[in-house]
Amino acid sequence: MSEADDTEDFGLRAFEDLKNTVQRSNKAYSDVAGKLPALAKQLEALDAKSTKAAQRVEDAVQAVTSYIKTDRRTLLITCGFGAIALVFCAAFLGDIKGSRTGYAQGFAEGQQEAKQRDTLAEWAVSSPSGHIAYEMDRAGQIQAFGMCKIEGYKVRTDQKGTWCVSASGGGLMWPIAQP
Repeated sequence: MSEADDTEDFGLRAFEDLKNTVQRSNKAYSDVAGKLPALAKQLEALDAKSTKAAQRVEDAVQAVTSYIKTDRRTLLITCGFGAIALVFCAAFLGDIKGSRTGYAQGFAEGQQEAKQRDTLAEWAVSSPSGHIAYEMDRAGQIQAFGMCKIEGYKVRTDQKGTWCVSASGGGLMWPIAQP
């Protein structure tokens, strides 16, 4: 009988272990079941908070998007008017600078021409050649002399230029100025 007792003791022990496991499971289930309503409330509260946060983020994104659209249009308009203003300012300043440059250049050219005329007048008044040239011009001969339209002279062209030379081969020779 000792074998039967050992088998019964083993069966009883297994039954006792099973009973203890069921009791522990029931206790754990009861503990978890007691905490579930509180956990459900916490999850609902977190869900509500995340829903509110998501709504705030969505509102902020819509506000920023609206601002960017409005601001981009305003920025483009402002940049356009600014560019137009810069072009007009540049044109105005360029016109002023060009006018001043043109005035200065014209003034310098006028001064140079006046100096040349002054030098020519000084030569005509103060030199014997100037007096002769003046008298020849009054008689209408200076043009003929300069263009080699004088009797006994002809035009000759060589590598050095165009010359008025004596038809006989001797005498004076002078360069002809191109008109």
